[in-house]
Amino acid sequence: MNQLNPTELQAYLTANSQVEARFMERALPYLKDENLKRAPARRYNSTVVQRQADKLYGQFVEQVHGKIAQQLRGEQSQQAWLRLIEQNNLLEELEDSMSELSFGAEE
Repeated sequence: MNQLNPTELQAYLTANSQVEARFMERALPYLKDENLKRAPARRYNSTVVQRQADKLYGQFVEQVHGKIAQQLRGEQSQQAWLRLIEQNNLLEELEDSMSELSFGAEE
């Protein structure tokens, strides 16, 4: 059995944590605010804004995937991936990190 690919990791996060929901709680208001700064005739509809948020979340999952892959170095089984996620309380850590997530130049 092969490692989790980013799509499988995203499905795992969605099924087993609140990471995606918490990410969207941060991303969507930011993207909506940014959209309101656009000229009225050039504003995106809500479907496009949601697509932008989904794309950002996909990029986030790919970064997490890359970090897990670096830690496992060559260990390719899904069991090894899930074991690392569980042993390091990765789901809880990702959920917690969502509360500190910010977009744009807020800092």
